[in-house]
Parts: sequence; C-alpha cells; structure tokens
Amino acid sequence: MFRVGICGFGKMGQIRADSLLSTRDVEIVKVYDKHINEDVKYAKAASFDEIIEDDSIDAICICLPNNKNYELTIKALKQGKHVLCEKPPAFTVAQVEHIIQVEEESGKTLMYGFNHRHHDAVVRMKELLESGEFGKVLWMRGRYGKSVDDSYFNEWRADKDLAGGGILFDQGIHMLDLFLYLGGSFDQVHAFVSNLYWKLEGIEDNVFAIMKNSKTGLVASLHE
Repeated sequence: MFRVGICGFGKMGQIRADSLLSTRDVEIVKVYDKHINEDVKYAKAASFDEIIEDDSIDAICICLPNNKNYELTIKALKQGKHVLCEKPPAFTVAQVEHIIQVEEESGKTLMYGFNHRHHDAVVRMKELLESGEFGKVLWMRGRYGKSVDDSYFNEWRADKDLAGGGILFDQGIHMLDLFLYLGGSFDQVHAFVSNLYWKLEGIEDNVFAIMKNSKTGLVASLHE
C-alpha cells in the first residue's frame, strides 16, 4: 500500500485525492489546509510538518499557493518523501538548482503538475514528431490566456509575495513546458513583460517572448 499525505486541500488538493483514489493500492493518510472543511473524509493533520514528518507516509502532494512550493518540497525530500508539487517549482533559478541538488541526494522522485503533456492531442503530437513522418519542427508559436473577474484581485494570485508573478508564472508556464517538451532547450531568449492592463506591481498580465535553439535553428514565439 502506497501511503500519501496532501498539503493543501483546496480545489487542486481534492482533485489530486480523487485521482489517487482511482489508483490501486493507494491510501490517503492525512491532509492539511488551514481552511479545511470539517466534513472532509480524511484524517486531518494539525500542520504541514505533521504530514512531512510522518514516517508512515511515502509521498507528499503539495497543492498550495506558489510561495510554499520551494520550502515544502525541500523539507519533504529531506524527510525521505516522494513529492508531487504544483507548478511553479520556485521563484528563482538558485532555488530551482537547490531543489535539483536535494532531489538527487534524496534518491526520491520529484514531479510537477505539468498535466498538459498528457492531453491526448499533445501525446499524439509527440508521437508524430518522434516518428519523423512530417519531418522536424522548424518553428513554434504559442498563445495562452486566462480570463479573470474582479475576484482575481482579492486572491493570492494577485499578490506578488504569494504568487511570484502573473500570467507567465501561473498558467503560461504550461506553454513553456510544451515548448521544451516538443522543441528541446533554448539558449537564446528575448522577452518583454507588461502589466499595463491589471496594473499590479510585480504581476505581469502580458509577456511577449522569442526563443531560439542555436543548435537546431528552431525559433519559438510565445505570447501570454
């Protein structure tokens, strides 16, 4: 039996729980969220640390505002837990490099919620690219948007300290992941970031980026 704890039990935490329970031999041991409903059917922990430090738990799901991802991922890996964390991994390159180092030292598996790779259309696209049936990718263009209402400005996603950034950090990171998945790495990047519409400090509402893989010549254009 594979035993799991869930840190953060809002919408994504509940989705992860439902998905896990559709898998054989998985038990959700404990969940924690400071806003958790009393009628939750799982055992409720008193803190994130209680879940991470529980030796009976094999893996942790981190389903929280972005500012918690780095800290709890590091703690869970060092405690010998496998980790599934929502994106983004962290706020800085140095933090991401630290996560990679800790994961390698832990010998545990760390994964992030880049679910777009598993959409049927993307799976089929990857198969066609690898088959070479239509040749190779020469250029890529991606656009990704998000509709919001007035409630957005009262959520954690509109707070730079909690979110780390705006549309690129939030949903746009999925498009970046698909670029890397389908086109390989990019060593040249030029970008313009704007907050002219939402007018939130440190929270971008539009990003225009051009990326190039100098080895293959592939160029990708991104608008978030």
